[in-house]
Amino acid sequence: MRIRVAQESDAEALRAYAEALFAEELPGIYRREVPSLEDELAFIRSHVDPANSTLMLAEEDGRIVGIIGFLGHDPPDERHSGEFGLSVAEGYRGRGIGTALIEALLEWAPPRGISRIEVRSWSNNPAATRLYRRMGFVQEGYAREAILRDGEAIDVHVMARLLPRRETPADD
Repeated sequence: MRIRVAQESDAEALRAYAEALFAEELPGIYRREVPSLEDELAFIRSHVDPANSTLMLAEEDGRIVGIIGFLGHDPPDERHSGEFGLSVAEGYRGRGIGTALIEALLEWAPPRGISRIEVRSWSNNPAATRLYRRMGFVQEGYAREAILRDGEAIDVHVMARLLPRRETPADD
């Protein structure tokens, strides 16, 4: 398996990945329409154009098997922080791919001036919450009944991990 930053040329493969993921209707994943190729290109650009954001792909045998998207916050006083979303393809879960993607994000962040990484974990997805805790994320609170799915209210764990601060982000 290798992890790399997404490129616009990945748009069709990411669209197919999203289609399969959304069809599962997993806990912790918002329901969405399957994105068009243009939607997927916009998604990639929104994550790779800002210096404090990234979209990393886990690939195995040329196939996308997981993604982590980190969106840095925009206001100047919050640019040191942002939030990620993570997913792993069916058949590849439980193999350390999520851990590897988070580790890659934790390595990527400090040279870019990111010292606070946030994640929201749905209470109906305890495996994700366990992963984030194992990776050093601390629960800072709850967003009570933040999600309504099929009439069921779902709480969201608001979690974050603090990283060493760097005075000047790297230029790359």
